Amino acid sequence: TKHGFKGPIVPINPNQKEIQGLTAYASIKDAPGEIDQAIIAVPAKAAMQAADDCIAKGVKAAVMFSSGFAELGPEGRAMRTEMARRCAAGGMKLVGPNSLGMLNTRIGLYSTFSSYFDPLWPRVGPVGIVSQSGAFGTYFLAIAAERGLGFSHCVATGNEADVDVAECVDWLAGDPDTGVIMIYLEGCRDGARLRAALARAAANRKPVVAMKVGVSEQGVAAVASHTGSLVGSDAVFDAVFREYNVHRARSIDELVDVAYACSGGVFPKTKRVGVVTISGGVGIQMADAAAELDLELPRMPDAAQYKILAM
Repeated sequence: TKHGFKGPIVPINPNQKEIQGLTAYASIKDAPGEIDQAIIAVPAKAAMQAADDCIAKGVKAAVMFSSGFAELGPEGRAMRTEMARRCAAGGMKLVGPNSLGMLNTRIGLYSTFSSYFDPLWPRVGPVGIVSQSGAFGTYFLAIAAERGLGFSHCVATGNEADVDVAECVDWLAGDPDTGVIMIYLEGCRDGARLRAALARAAANRKPVVAMKVGVSEQGVAAVASHTGSLVGSDAVFDAVFREYNVHRARSIDELVDVAYACSGGVFPKTKRVGVVTISGGVGIQMADAAAELDLELPRMPDAAQYKILAM
């Protein structure tokens, strides 16, 4: 609540009557009033019952920290499928399982267990982050925050039993508080939905910067044990990104740098660029970079050169 959240917080714990000064209840079914969002932080074997209790209570959305699902093989994937079925039938949206959580800076909602928030709380701004990896997502959140970027939302989708990266991108594309979308992606189960989301972002003139990993044979194997995503052909992702003008970053620095450049909301109208530098060597480097990127580096007009020389 010290970071701006105005709504009630209701702890659920069968072994405690009070938690941090708040009345605790043995079951969410005993909690008073309506519950907008539940945070489920129990072992995987208890997660299904917790989700069922939330559905019975009429909870609109849940964030599930619990791990032990798709990343553990066929049995875990079957549990994830059943979890998704129950949530869909009960009308409850689910982020996770195996999710680090989410945040909404506009309303001060921080449904996450990330230790990133101990030293630094993100400020409000135009950047929305969607990441299949929780730790990676908060890592580049931290780097971007240190660069001075502000954020609207950050969602770690985890195993994606229900809410996936595509759905989050689609929502952010229509969110008036979000101007730039950053994505960390390992794989995708619904290519059509991802393409539609990227198309909506492009139509709404919202830059999308993405890092897609899982290119090598070893990387693909690592994805299977991390979030259990379907990686798909890297060439297909490249083609889709090009089609919808998504910038594919090859490093965290590039991801943050491009998002930072886009966050100002000022974009060039032509390929013509100018370079101002005190170093001749840097000028040559920039000229090479401009040529490589198919940018025009026009000669400075004589009148401007004379004016500068006269200063």
